[in-house]
Amino acid sequence: MNYQRLVCQVSLACFAVFCMEGLQPREVMAKLFRSLYAGQHDWVTWTLAPGSYVLKASTLLNLGDVDIEIYDTTDQRFAKGNKLGSETIFFNVPQGAEGDFKIKYSMPLCVNPAGACAVNIDIFSQ
Repeated sequence: MNYQRLVCQVSLACFAVFCMEGLQPREVMAKLFRSLYAGQHDWVTWTLAPGSYVLKASTLLNLGDVDIEIYDTTDQRFAKGNKLGSETIFFNVPQGAEGDFKIKYSMPLCVNPAGACAVNIDIFSQ
């Protein structure tokens, strides 16, 4: 096998992805979250600027059901996701409403025999 050719192809693919992200970067935010047992909930705060966002929440290996509620800077709930399994929520932050948004994540169901279910929440700007 020609390793030099393979290295060149992999390098070219990485460079292409780097260039595409450079032309249209997407803001990605991720935080560490406390794992939850069934029936528990916790909060996390994100500082968001005006724009369109996608929130994706899931549990590691889909061992549980994570539900999401998003509260704006005035502590009013404006988005909620409570379908079985993972959640995807599309939302907008209007001009003048930027600031600290609170996200409540809860675990109605956790089927992890090793303990609590790990939670993953990512917010992407569109």
